[in-house]
Amino acid sequence: MSGRRGGPGGAGEAGGRAYRLTGSRRKWAALAVLTLAAAGLLSPWASGHPDGLERVAEDLGFIEREASVHSLSPMPDYEVAGIPWEAVRVGLAGLIGAVVLGALLWAALRALAHRSR
Repeated sequence: MSGRRGGPGGAGEAGGRAYRLTGSRRKWAALAVLTLAAAGLLSPWASGHPDGLERVAEDLGFIEREASVHSLSPMPDYEVAGIPWEAVRVGLAGLIGAVVLGALLWAALRALAHRSR
């Protein structure tokens, strides 16, 4: 299986079949806008119930230790501090999280692509 890119369109060959990595910036831009809109607009309606790890911490009795972790967190409880409206605090945290994750993914993919050349 060949991992090389072929040509400007990003076509390559895998197991005798041609595959194409999208070269359309319009598609990537649309996906980025949809992702950011979902992160920013849907985050305030995420479940307020404890997630799996928090539930285990409650069940096993060490939930009170989370205060020491929150002191190091840039966005404790997935909220941006200093904003009076909860929906905006949570939506902004979702938006920031999506941007940071996108930037990390982009950097990792660039490094891998550069290394494979």
